[in-house]
Order: sequence, then C-alpha cells, then structure tokens
Amino acid sequence: MINKDTSKVICLGNGESRIGLDLPDLQQKVVVYGCNALYRDFTPDYLVCCDIEMSHEIYRSGYCQDNVVYFRDWSRLPEEAYEQLVTPSHISQQDIVDLESFIHESPRVEGWNEFVMSGQDLDRLRQIREDYLTRVRENGVDVHPSNIDIVLGDKRAGLWITWVAPEDKVRKTESLPGNSDYSFCSGALCNLFASLEETTKELYLVGMDLYSETENVNNVYKGTDCYIKEDGGMIPPENWIKQHQLVFEKFPHIQYYKVNPKSIKDFDRINRVIEEWEGIPNLNYITHEEMYERINT
Repeated sequence: MINKDTSKVICLGNGESRIGLDLPDLQQKVVVYGCNALYRDFTPDYLVCCDIEMSHEIYRSGYCQDNVVYFRDWSRLPEEAYEQLVTPSHISQQDIVDLESFIHESPRVEGWNEFVMSGQDLDRLRQIREDYLTRVRENGVDVHPSNIDIVLGDKRAGLWITWVAPEDKVRKTESLPGNSDYSFCSGALCNLFASLEETTKELYLVGMDLYSETENVNNVYKGTDCYIKEDGGMIPPENWIKQHQLVFEKFPHIQYYKVNPKSIKDFDRINRVIEEWEGIPNLNYITHEEMYERINT
C-alpha cells in the first residue's frame, strides 16, 4: 500500500478528457476532489455539488451516509414545518392542473424527523425564461434549445423534499470564510476547498476541459438526469475561467497544473493555453503522462 501524499491534490472535473484514467489508482496516492455525478461511478475523498436536483439525487442514493459531500443551500427543517411549506401554492399561483407533479419527495425513513427542501417558483422561472429569450433574440444570439431547457425549462421548477438522517456527512459550501461560497461553480469550489487545506502544495486540474472538441457539450454525463442533452451546445467557460483564476491568485504558494491529455498545440480546442491565465506564475500545463510521473515520484 502506497501512503497517500496529502500535499498533492487532484480536482477532478467531468470533462471527457478524463475518460480512461485509473481513478482508484490515483486516489491511492493523492487526495481527490470531485464534482456532481462523479459519485455514480467513483467515490472521491470529497464531492462538491451546487445543483439542486443533483444534490437531492446524491443524498437519496445513500452516498452521504459514508462519504463527505459539500452541498449548496442545504438546510435542515423540522418535520413540524412540512405542512406549511410543502404546498402547490409555493410552486405557482396559476391554475395549473398538474402542480402536484412538480413536488419531488423522497420516502421517509422511520426516525428521520428532518427534511431539506429546495425549489424554484414556476411562475418566476417562466418569466425569467421569456425575458432571456426576448433579450437573445433582440441581440441576434443563437442559443441551443437544450441549453435553455436544462437551466430555465419547466422541469427545473418545483419542490424537492428529501428526508434526512439524524447524522450524515454533508457539509455546506457556504462554510467558506465570510459564510459564503461566492456563487462558484462546483469545479472552482473543488479547487478552492482543496487550496484552503494547509497541506496542499500541488494541485492538478484534471478533466477541467473548459472547452469542447466539437460545438456540442463536453461532459461525461451528458444526456443523463440533471445534465444537458448530448446534442446540447458547448457551455461558455468564461465564468469557470474567472473563478479558477481567482483561486490561483489567492494562493500563490500552491503550484497549479492544468492537466491535458496531450501537449499544448496551437488551435487545439482542449490541449490549449487558456488566454486569460497567461502570466500566472504558479500555473503550468502538463499532460496526463507527466502528471502520473509527478505523482509517482
């Protein structure tokens, strides 16, 4: 058994470039943070999830009983609050026949006397969607319908109610300094949480592809629950890029590595230098092979 080197951390995104990596082998050697649906295939040391539906999916799977997970907006409520909070009127004020179908509740286990409720108002969501579509039409912007649906479609509205165990291993993403998570995405939060550990000296961004080899979405889990369809358009990476950069600059004592499948090539969509990150002194680009060499030394 190789002793795990806690000075080295992998932050594992769900970009398709990570397909084929031996994740259990890497985890034996270094600390691994992961995002969202990764739990379906692999158990990292720490999992981070910021999406409402995905958080409830993860909890209902039983994963949180034995594994550390960071969730956003995850607050326990007493059973006495159920009747007051879980009502169709909290979904929409319109006369909609199937409002009950917008309530997604987990089975209640005997002795579980608290629940977590998350939700989005259907009326408000529809208004936001219409305003957005009007704006992009006026600006002549072409947005793929699947990209709109995954964020602003009717199925994103409703109430998610999950009954929770007396004890679990859920941590709040808002546990960061200032009691906030700064609205970071899951991948950037993995980076930030790992960087805050005093032992971290080297941090490897793996499967954080940012871009796509095609015009379509780049994600291992595309087409599955909580994810954009396979034919959905590539998600613009600007926010991800900015958030990671803030972390790089906040922790100058940590050496960061953007890990790509191959060496940097001009005009390559994945194996590329990120223009916004040029000049950052504690960031380098390496290949999968070079990462293995560093981790095994």
